[in-house]
Amino acid sequence: MRRRPKTKRISQNKLWDAARFYCREAQRCQKARAYFAALVARVCELEALLRIFDFVETRRPKDRCKQLHGLINRAFARHWIPHDGLRYWKKVQSIPLKECLHEVREVRNGVHAHLFKKDLFTRRTVGNVTYLVHSIYSLLEIKNARSFMKLLYEKGEISGTECRAWKRKQSPIK
Repeated sequence: MRRRPKTKRISQNKLWDAARFYCREAQRCQKARAYFAALVARVCELEALLRIFDFVETRRPKDRCKQLHGLINRAFARHWIPHDGLRYWKKVQSIPLKECLHEVREVRNGVHAHLFKKDLFTRRTVGNVTYLVHSIYSLLEIKNARSFMKLLYEKGEISGTECRAWKRKQSPIK
């Protein structure tokens, strides 16, 4: 009798551990001037971060995104990133965030031999991707804080006055 191979369970903690690991590895690679490895690690960090949101939002494993392209599109379709953050990004960077993320995904695809472009893996590219990933962290953190306060208010654990006071203390994204 043949046994089916066990499927590995994915948990939110495993995904956070992966994101932290990729972040540390990217920093090490960047210091060692291994820009190809640093770029791949940064994009893996971004993918792990987006997978955390997909994991939390989508309970059925077969409904989760399998590729980074789908994760990026789902992040924008489901508004994981606050609108004021997107407006600010476009104002400052003059290019939509979604386009930037898809360009980064295409650069990461340089690990495939037929898509490899040596001139993409430079110190500047790694710096730009690092900035982009850290910006995504910040925007998603803002979204989490807002969602958490809204949940507390809806459950009645904080009053409307406390919620409004918290909103006033929060500086707008600028």
